[in-house]
Amino acid sequence: MTSAAMISGHHGCLVGISKPTVFTGASAMFLLVYLALWKYHDSNNPLLASASSLPSDEMRNDLLNMVEQPEQFTSCDPTMNVSQFQKNDSIPVIYFVTPTYARSVQMAELTRLGQTLSSVPSLHWILVEDAPRCNPAVGQLLRRLAIPFTHLASAMPSAYKKLKIPPRGVSNRRAALQWIRSNIKQGVLYFGDDDNSYDLRLFDEIRDTRNISMFPVGLVGEYAVSAPVVHDGKVVGFYDSWPARRRFAVDMAGFAVNIKLLHQFPNATFIYKAGFEEDSFLQEIVTDANFIEAKAANCTQILVWHTRTVQVPMAMLQPPTLRIADTSISGLLHSLDEYKLASFSTSKGKPSSVHYLTDV
Repeated sequence: MTSAAMISGHHGCLVGISKPTVFTGASAMFLLVYLALWKYHDSNNPLLASASSLPSDEMRNDLLNMVEQPEQFTSCDPTMNVSQFQKNDSIPVIYFVTPTYARSVQMAELTRLGQTLSSVPSLHWILVEDAPRCNPAVGQLLRRLAIPFTHLASAMPSAYKKLKIPPRGVSNRRAALQWIRSNIKQGVLYFGDDDNSYDLRLFDEIRDTRNISMFPVGLVGEYAVSAPVVHDGKVVGFYDSWPARRRFAVDMAGFAVNIKLLHQFPNATFIYKAGFEEDSFLQEIVTDANFIEAKAANCTQILVWHTRTVQVPMAMLQPPTLRIADTSISGLLHSLDEYKLASFSTSKGKPSSVHYLTDV
């Protein structure tokens, strides 16, 4: 059985299930019992021992990574034959992987990013939602942008949502890796968040990545940048305000990978441990630091920024009821709900109303 078995679903959807890690004998029994005790403690049972004798968040992460459930994802609305897309392109295809999740600014972020990507030739956008199923509004946006895309949904396992710092985006990137290994043989992989800002020159830089390329990312941490350090054309270290004993102290937006490495290292993936996702993945595929290619003028230019949009709370509104017949209001309210900008109730929230020109 391959690491990404594809099982046909209803209405053209596919469900992917990766091969789980298998433990046997006493080690598996110990891990399962230990996790059971942790979950029992989380139910606040007073008969259990003190919290100091139970696993820390870090240890919980490690244990859960060892006995995690099989990865699952849903693939919705593929727009084209992947092999045909590759065959028709004379330059390497960039597979741009974006995790995303429902929030008030999601559609604004995806619209801005999508219009940037629409200017890039030979690019395939793999958009993965942190949800059990694909959002139709996101699918409509993807089709409207006319970018070759793959739309997936892969929800974060519930066990990780209990952690103080949930490892957001991990399930989405893991699902994308699984999809690529099952469908793509060649090209360049890049992980681009939906709220980052991208200089179009970045795509020219990474397209010829032979193994692994690295470059600076602006607006990261206390140094305002996360960047490789280059000497004589080779990456010798990293300038990052949070080294945290990471061998590769890089931001997720600071590297690109030739897809051939995903097939050479079929088990390389991201761990569910916030802050260590990049390092865990890169340590699996970087066997020789001399293979790292320094981009962006020997890592002196910033071509991608870790920007953040101010989060706007979702509004709770009472919809207007007076003099709205035959107006655009009903369609507008539908869009507000669809884009997660507002929710509506007849009894809760702020009353809303229409102010007409004739009222002034």
